[in-house]
Amino acid sequence: MSVDILNQSREQLEYVRAIRRELHRYPEVGTELPRTRALVLRELGRMELNVREDVGGGIVADLDGPGGSQSIALRADMDALPIHEETGLDFASEIPGQAHMCGHDAHTAMLLGAARLLLAMRDKLGTGVRFLFQPNEETQPGGAKAMVEGGCLDGVREVFGLHVWPGRPVGWFGTRPGALMARPDVFSVTLTGKGGHASAPHNCVDPILAASHLVTALQSIVARRVEPGERAVVSVTRFQAGTSYNIIPDTAFLQGTVRSLNEKTGALIRREMQNLTRDLAAGMGVQARLDYVEGFPVVVNDAESAARALAVLRGISAQVDGDVAPVMAGEDFSYYLHQVPGCFVFMGCGACAADGLGGLHNACFTLDEDCLTYGVAALTGLGLGESS
Repeated sequence: MSVDILNQSREQLEYVRAIRRELHRYPEVGTELPRTRALVLRELGRMELNVREDVGGGIVADLDGPGGSQSIALRADMDALPIHEETGLDFASEIPGQAHMCGHDAHTAMLLGAARLLLAMRDKLGTGVRFLFQPNEETQPGGAKAMVEGGCLDGVREVFGLHVWPGRPVGWFGTRPGALMARPDVFSVTLTGKGGHASAPHNCVDPILAASHLVTALQSIVARRVEPGERAVVSVTRFQAGTSYNIIPDTAFLQGTVRSLNEKTGALIRREMQNLTRDLAAGMGVQARLDYVEGFPVVVNDAESAARALAVLRGISAQVDGDVAPVMAGEDFSYYLHQVPGCFVFMGCGACAADGLGGLHNACFTLDEDCLTYGVAALTGLGLGESS
């Protein structure tokens, strides 16, 4: 069955490639995706599916299975990134400052290809299949949350999704039961002191000095407060202060992210960050305000769903890692997994440069379009449900 799925998926490659390139050329960011939505609705309108155009901001299409059966949901994200593309592709983005540098164009195209294939195989369905086309994965709080609140999983028993993964060969799949991707929290700290002339620092309260000490202190949280067996990251990614070489400013601003793979560790880091910020501010005579926003929940794959996914994937490819290491990136697919069992899968899309060029969220990101066949096959196999 799975070999046959792969062969039939190859017949979809021309279609999927054309859709992917059309999406790639005209990327859209966030929740406002009029051209992308129009393309998806255009293609769904050519299929015998029950389509709902606005479910929590996303598009939902149903392929009915045997009478009364609950559906398996398959999800694709549609949004691009606010980044300037530097790939030089013939079909590179024509929208300044917006580009599909995370592969969501491929996700959407592959799900449309899988819908076509599943429709052709509907007599083999063991269940109904629901196709979820989601906006705004890249920006918190994410589009999945709104779609769940809009009822996109009503009548769904299990949910699956996949993400292209550069640096892994075409045909490779990786997933695992349990925690797969991190909770991506966001924090910012504003430190307020007393500015003045750089030649007289004794008359000032220097927020840059305090902020510098805080950056160093924050790194001690993972090193000294998080259990060694736990994965966690604290990264300060913005440090803004000052307007001139001879002025000590009144304020300094820090921003960054915390990544953790369980709620206990995330709560510990937040608490330690609050304590460090408060104590350092008191010791250095500045005022400090910490703003902390919890991100998407941890992506936690259901064990039985992961086992089913691995069985499908191993029927398609010999390159399947069923115990891939968790990664510290975040994904709002976690909101679906909080509602129903399911599994998220990484899919190889070709090598990237050793220096990191060509990776996800990089202006030079590219993928080997041969991977599209494997993505369609995987989504089709997962959608077949019990008959797979």
